[in-house]
Amino acid sequence: MPAFEPHGEYTLEIDGSIIKLVASGAVNKETIEEYVREVRSLVESFAGAPFAMYSVYDQHVILTPEAEALLARSIAERAENGLCASALNLVNSDHRLIISAQIGGLYKKAGVPWCTVDSYEAAKPWLEARIAEAGFRSGKLARQE
Repeated sequence: MPAFEPHGEYTLEIDGSIIKLVASGAVNKETIEEYVREVRSLVESFAGAPFAMYSVYDQHVILTPEAEALLARSIAERAENGLCASALNLVNSDHRLIISAQIGGLYKKAGVPWCTVDSYEAAKPWLEARIAEAGFRSGKLARQE
């Protein structure tokens, strides 16, 4: 099968124990392959400690079936390595229902709690609470009194 140029763009950033993703455009397999490699490196930096994802999608983001299959494997791998929650910001998406079903379904299948939000400010407390809960369960965080 011929290789294609990556379609769609993304940026990644870390805020404490939260990986922040901003994605734009129609995303193909080649872009997801790059994304998976970069995210895997970030996940390894957490060394098994709980972390969460916050994702913002522009109006054009939609996954090809091949990209969706790769993302499903990546999410399952992240869940095995500390991913404990995800928040999806679909405010700008023209395909909210499709993306919510597509990506939310992947998190659900991997057993990762997820929600939709309108901003990072709204997502951060929820994500941090899930990280703390996962840390307490795993013994990687001491309970604060």
